[in-house]
Amino acid sequence: MDSDQPPLPLSKKLILFVVLIILWLIAQPVVAAQQDNAWQTLPVIPELSEFSKKLLQEGIAAGNNPHAFSKVGDCETSTDWYLHDFDLDDRYYNLGEYKEEFEPVLAFYKGSFLRRSLAAKPGFSAASVLSSYWIDYSNCAAGELPLTCEYNQHNPLVVLISMGTNDGYNPPVFKENLRAIITATLEQKRLPVLMTKADNVEGTYAINRDIAALAAEYEIPLWNYWAAIQSLPNGGLVEDGIHLTFYKNDFSDPYAWNYAWTYRNFTALQMLETLMNATKPWLP
Repeated sequence: MDSDQPPLPLSKKLILFVVLIILWLIAQPVVAAQQDNAWQTLPVIPELSEFSKKLLQEGIAAGNNPHAFSKVGDCETSTDWYLHDFDLDDRYYNLGEYKEEFEPVLAFYKGSFLRRSLAAKPGFSAASVLSSYWIDYSNCAAGELPLTCEYNQHNPLVVLISMGTNDGYNPPVFKENLRAIITATLEQKRLPVLMTKADNVEGTYAINRDIAALAAEYEIPLWNYWAAIQSLPNGGLVEDGIHLTFYKNDFSDPYAWNYAWTYRNFTALQMLETLMNATKPWLP
């Protein structure tokens, strides 16, 4: 006896097809959301791409200073709280158990920690560093951009770029301005390092998503600072939802690890350590 089931009527096939289409459509926002949030699972400190390693070599050959880094950004970058203390003596910081690891980093990049960048000021957006309107006339030539003025004055091999909070009102414009910053930096054989921001002023994480996308597109390092502080109260932010919670640079103090600024400077030193180790093979 033939046990094969009779074929489904055409009407039932049509119903099944429609149900499958509906289920597929329902799943799309979930899939899109998972793709959009993929940057959140990226490591805090990345492995450098082959492109980035080669750029370090090319930058040294072009005359960029391998012992210099520049900071590009807004008030959270121009403040003395950001790395400044590490060019002072150890009365101003305590590396704790990380002393052996980080002291070579402080020596390698000595002079850049304390430096006041000409491309980092309170209120700066990505557009600001590309506008001659915002140059420091006491240090820059007329018509220079804050970004290029900083590069001309300090001649860094690597550039730590941390901005986006002041661009929260228009993420698409931010992305194109950040792209312009990246390309201008790469043209001078300097390696840009992009940092994700701690806040979500735009409400959709669009800016961090775009920062991560551009880092992947150009094969440059993504320093995922956002991921480092998500376990902290309020994601490491004070009540305004923008500024970071502060504590002095004392890595030996367990209490310090409850504050976002501890992680900002600690992960910055980790990022610089990675860059230093990738730079050393190309030194004369």
